[in-house]
Amino acid sequence: MQQHTFGNTSEMVSHAGYDRDKHVLYLTYHSGPTTIAYRNVTPSLWEELLKSAYPDVCIRFKIQAHHPFRRVEPAFRPLHYSFVK
Repeated sequence: MQQHTFGNTSEMVSHAGYDRDKHVLYLTYHSGPTTIAYRNVTPSLWEELLKSAYPDVCIRFKIQAHHPFRRVEPAFRPLHYSFVK
């Protein structure tokens, strides 16, 4: 699974994960935190989201508006590899 942390670029989401084999995008929203899995997200849309100067616009109009979704429990968190030296 590919992962991305949005930092200050998004007011809606903090983290994203993408499963290329299943075409599932996981977005962890600041509110909650809540993770939503969006199906049928193409690799090109994932790349567009990562490169977008305005990820919230991409999420709202290209992902939320067009892809079936479900809530994921527990909330998705990025993997931390700080213990590896």
